[in-house]
Amino acid sequence: MGYEISDTHPLKQFTWRRWQKLHWQGDASVLSALPEEPAAPDGGCGNGMLRIHGQFVLDASGRSDTDQVLADQNAACTFWRTQDHGENGLCDRFDPEKWRSRVASLPKRELDFCIDRYEYPNAYGELPLVVVTHAEAAAFCKKESKRLCSEDEWTFACEGEEALPYPYGYERDTSKCNIGVLGPGPTKDMFAPRTTHDTAKGIDLSWRGKRSGEVATCKSPFGVMDMTGNVDEWTESARKYGRRMIMKGGHWGPARQRCRPATRGHGPYYIRYDQGFRCCSDAPR
Repeated sequence: MGYEISDTHPLKQFTWRRWQKLHWQGDASVLSALPEEPAAPDGGCGNGMLRIHGQFVLDASGRSDTDQVLADQNAACTFWRTQDHGENGLCDRFDPEKWRSRVASLPKRELDFCIDRYEYPNAYGELPLVVVTHAEAAAFCKKESKRLCSEDEWTFACEGEEALPYPYGYERDTSKCNIGVLGPGPTKDMFAPRTTHDTAKGIDLSWRGKRSGEVATCKSPFGVMDMTGNVDEWTESARKYGRRMIMKGGHWGPARQRCRPATRGHGPYYIRYDQGFRCCSDAPR
């Protein structure tokens, strides 16, 4: 892909490769081969991308920059795993008919764009690149004549026109995506700096991620893979206030891992071992 591998660190789980001196990726070549990659129409997008075209659900006022659709969706929850029933609550099951009825009454906006089928580096059977700031992720996308996905683009690619709570349906299922996995946290000095053998050791200790496309059932209505769980993904906020950089999808640990919620509290220098991104671009004309 034209990027420098600065060095490699053989460890217990994987050999960790350091990209461009700052970023990390596990070498998946030691693992058994995955089944042949399923074919998917690209809609003219090319570059391993999928065409996403349809009607995106907005709130009752015709806006996408509020939490109202998320609140409406939460009102259709039939089984809460937490006492918090708000935007940070964990709902395991939704009433499909109640939610479909609400979606039918809400305004929509047409979206048409291209999105990477997999987490960066967007290659079937590869492990995602991690330890990347928002600006660094944007630069990777720009080098490929792409851009970071907007919040609305990412959400729509995950939930589809039905605005599904999960990319695979209405009930949280740990067998469908790489979610709900417990593991040890990072070492204290893992990212101070983020370029040493200790960084690689910390990532290897904590890593519970899967290869892109390995969990074949973790597929959105549009065929986009691994949108919830595995690694958290940088996107551009739909809001004109607050931080520009937000994260979508959640990582492999116990978290919301739904299509609508977003993590808005991380700043421009935030990096983690379970955080990556994917790219979008305009649809062909």
